[in-house]
Amino acid sequence: MASTISEIIKDSIQKIRDENLNLTPDNYSKVFCSIAKKKGVIVEDCQKIEKFVKKLDEKNRSDLKNFKVSTIDEFISFLIAKVKRSNESDSTKIINSLIVLSKRVLQATTLLHDKKARELANTSLSRLDFSQNVKTIDMLKDKWFEFITTYDDSYLKSLDAYGKLNKTDLNKMVIDIKKILAKENDASVYKSIAPLIIASLTPSIASSMNDDLASISYMLRNDPESLATEATQREIKKFVKKRIDLDNEEVKSKISTLDKLLDEINKKIFDLIDSSNITNKEVRDIKRDLQSINFSKDSFESIQVKLVHIATSLETETKGLSDKMQKNHDTIKRLHSKVKNLETALLSAKKEGKEDFLTHTATKRALDQELRRANEAFERYKTDFCISFIDIDHFKVVNDTYGHEAGDVILSTIGKILRKYARQVDFVARYGGEEFLIILPSVDIKQAFYFSDKIRTIIESFKFMYKGERINITVSAGVSQRSKQKSAKETVEAADKMLFKAKELGRNKVMPNIS
Repeated sequence: MASTISEIIKDSIQKIRDENLNLTPDNYSKVFCSIAKKKGVIVEDCQKIEKFVKKLDEKNRSDLKNFKVSTIDEFISFLIAKVKRSNESDSTKIINSLIVLSKRVLQATTLLHDKKARELANTSLSRLDFSQNVKTIDMLKDKWFEFITTYDDSYLKSLDAYGKLNKTDLNKMVIDIKKILAKENDASVYKSIAPLIIASLTPSIASSMNDDLASISYMLRNDPESLATEATQREIKKFVKKRIDLDNEEVKSKISTLDKLLDEINKKIFDLIDSSNITNKEVRDIKRDLQSINFSKDSFESIQVKLVHIATSLETETKGLSDKMQKNHDTIKRLHSKVKNLETALLSAKKEGKEDFLTHTATKRALDQELRRANEAFERYKTDFCISFIDIDHFKVVNDTYGHEAGDVILSTIGKILRKYARQVDFVARYGGEEFLIILPSVDIKQAFYFSDKIRTIIESFKFMYKGERINITVSAGVSQRSKQKSAKETVEAADKMLFKAKELGRNKVMPNIS
């Protein structure tokens, strides 16, 4: 028996430790008696409550069961509560008042802007109206305890990004949000309008306006809200008027040049007539008639007669030339065919020079041209861009394991993926053997990271198949932003360094990590 008690003591202490309970007399007593009961050992101290309960009348024993009394202290507390209760009518009044209070609290809860709390409150009200018993109240109590312990309002933290908010009062929080949005809406309107104004000002016949346009573009991009100022509005109006005046001058100049060109063409026609075999008297008469026409003095009938006479003479004198040209038609047709073939060959050669034959992305030569163009737009109009440098991980291992034909299939497929998910304004090029470089206009470093990481995820999960066997492929990438570097060359070098860092950190990554 002593051995059994020792085992119960040992098991009790171990259970208290396992359940992280405080080693108090009450906790020890509960655990000890529970284990003793399981082992079938009757301990007198554990039977005290049962002895005391048997001495109570039937009604009190019934009440005691609802309170789940398991210790002497709980039993004494129950008896004290019974003694303090003066009479049943007062208790009934208190219970009824508490039920009414509970209903009012639940009705107030239904007005809160929380779907789960509102539904639970409506359910509780329905239960209290039709069933007011201990079992129902205990069930509702457990439901509300579950709601309190699982309630999560962390979603409100997402509003912190917009500014300081009073989250303890819904009304005040809404007022704070409206104030923030009112301020941000003004700024966002100007930010959205500024690029449109720059775009509307950009087309211009007079190229001398480009420097002025660059100055206005820089001001609007860096301070869109300046559109609200009268000074900026006057500056834009001044620019538009100046551009219209310069465009008019440019048009006049070009028309004057065109007029001189037409005079020169007219002279060449006469020279051609003079130098051709049509040197008879009729041709000289045609020339004389053309020179004699005065549109400002001659009447319409006179001009009409002269033009008809000239047309008749030309028809007669050019018939011989037409007959000769008809004889040479086959020769001209053959020459035309040769020219078409030459144009096709030139277009094919031009396309081959700009498009990689395997991936159908741009070549490095075409990339250099596009990079220069993007850099010129940045330096003149501050149109920023980012570089994404992507490299296939362990590509040599793929070639060595599956052969170069499998490597070509993978390169071709990745080229398709890049062309599919890149925007129309993006420029995708094959930089080297298994390297690709993408120019991303009008994005910042964070957007470039998300684009590159999206490509990385797509390629990682893509099923590359070769001869019925799947080949797992991953890529690493580095990104950089032009405005954070001194030159376009340094922008490419910065992306290359980030790519090298991604490989150092284990590959299948995008650096710098801005997630």
